[in-house]
Formats: sequence, structure tokens, C-alpha cells
Amino acid sequence: MKKKLLYALTILIFATTYISCSDDDNGDNEPKLVVPEVSVQNLSLKNTILPAQKIKLRANIINKTQADIQWFTNGVEIAQDSIYEFSSTIEGSFNIKVSASNILGETSDSLKIKVIDGFKISDIKNWTGEGENQSIMAIQWIYKDVKNLLHPEDEEIFFLAWGYKWKNAEKRTGYDMIEAIAKKDPKLFVLVTSDGNQGMVIKGFGYDGNGDGKIEIKSPNSNSKNGLHLTETDFKNGIYQQKNANDNIDGFEILSEGDYWIGGWHEAYTSYWLGYGEAVLEAEEYEYSNFYANHRFLENKSWDAWTFSPINSTETNTAPRPELLKAAPNN
Repeated sequence: MKKKLLYALTILIFATTYISCSDDDNGDNEPKLVVPEVSVQNLSLKNTILPAQKIKLRANIINKTQADIQWFTNGVEIAQDSIYEFSSTIEGSFNIKVSASNILGETSDSLKIKVIDGFKISDIKNWTGEGENQSIMAIQWIYKDVKNLLHPEDEEIFFLAWGYKWKNAEKRTGYDMIEAIAKKDPKLFVLVTSDGNQGMVIKGFGYDGNGDGKIEIKSPNSNSKNGLHLTETDFKNGIYQQKNANDNIDGFEILSEGDYWIGGWHEAYTSYWLGYGEAVLEAEEYEYSNFYANHRFLENKSWDAWTFSPINSTETNTAPRPELLKAAPNN
């Protein structure tokens, strides 16, 4: 009889312990119910898109509890799944909000997405090369009387883009693209110098804005030993290679009417930016390049943008202004 009582008591203790443990952890597969914490994860890594493009978003429940998901666009509920793809054919700014709720409460997170019909690869008119891959070169000139080189006004910017095609079997660099486009387009002029084993440094870009086939630039001390005075005849296939490293190329004055020039080395310089996609619609989508153009290998739908930046600025370099980008005319 004692053995039976002892056995029954053991079973009772085991069952009580099991129930207690189950209540404590709420089951292996059921997370403890708490107020949900939610965040929006932008899986597409873009906040600005073209009309009809899609951005994939995910609702992340940070503290792993049970929750109902709701997505809202400008206050209107549009989905209840953890993954939501936003798209709009209408331009504008859209506030995307996700909320997570259960019987204990609700939290939310949001982000803004802009839809704009901005400049895209299909807008390019001037193409060089052949192949299935496409890359874009864009140069942002400023007028010589610009008030603030780091933050030029809209009306002080002249921003043009060219297209470059190349084959999968070929490896092409940013410098290959510059050379090819300068050779094809007689309006484009490029000043370069060799930096030994590092490659070619891009020190200036000129553009024949009035289309008369001429360009004339000179440094402030053009009459001195280290001064330069260049015309279109000095550029071979659109390229002038600096012969003397001591030549003064800062402060060039553009003498030919209706033309553009940016360039320099010690006071201001041509700064290099990289982007990727069918369209690079915001300055934040460009990444500053610390490499020479001949060390930058092109990818399909890659963008190389050049701006003119002051040296030793306490801020960053002059950013591209993609909203002002226009297609270089075909020649």
C-alpha cells in the first residue's frame, strides 16, 4: 500500500512541475505575450523611386511576440502581411506606416518614400560604344561667378549625362568611358595627368556650350613658366595630358563665349561620385569615390558623376544634383 501511495505521489509531483514549467515559458512555440515593438525594414534600400517602380518593405517584430500587422499609406490601410511592396504611378511624397498590435497594446514605425519622374538611362541621347551593358557619365559644371562652390544654386549648375555601352566579355573602367566619350563627342574636353603607377588623374572638364568647335582656357599666370593657355587644338581626341606636374591649373578662366570649365588641384578639384540603377534620383544615392577612374570597374547600370569641390572644406564635397540632370545632345 505504501509503495502505491509513493508512486501516486511521484506522478502528482511530476505533473505539477510540468504544468508549472509550461505556464512559465508559455510553450516552446508560443512567445510570451507582451506589447509588440515594430520597425520598418527597407529591403530595397531606396527612398526615392520612379513611377511604377517597387520598394519592398518588411515589418520586423523586434521582441518576438504575437501581433497583428497593418500597413498604411498616407493614413489609408493597404495591407496586413509582414512583407509589403509599395508602388505608385503618381508622383509625390508618401508616408508609409506599419503598426503591430495585440490585446496588450500597439506600436508603429514609418518612413517616407518619394516618387518622381526623374532622369533615367532611357533619357540618354548621346551614346558611345557597343554591348549589352550600359553605364552613365555625368558632369556637373558650375558658372564661373558661382557664389558658394559647395552649395551652388540651381541656376548656377549645368549638369549633363552621356551613355557608354560595353560587352560582358570586356572589363571597362571609368577612365575607359571618359576616353571613349571624349573621343566621340567633339564638345567635350578633358585635362588629365599621370600619377605614375596609380594611373590617370582627372583634373578638369570643359564643354563647348555654344557648339562652335572652340574652347579657350588659361591659368592666372599663363604668361609665366608654369602657366597654361589651352585651346581646342591642344586636346587630342578630346584629351590634354598635363606635361609638367608644376603647371598651375587652379583658377582657370574660360575665355571662349558660351563654354564651360571646371578643374583644379590645390584650390578646388573635380570630385568623383558613384551610383547604381535605372535612375539615381537623390544625392544621397551617390557614394564618394576614393579611387582614380582607372581603378573603378564599371557595372551594368552604373553611374559615374563628377562635381567641382573646394579643397579643405569643413563640410563634405559638392554633391551631385540629379534633379537638374539633362541629356547631353547627340553629335
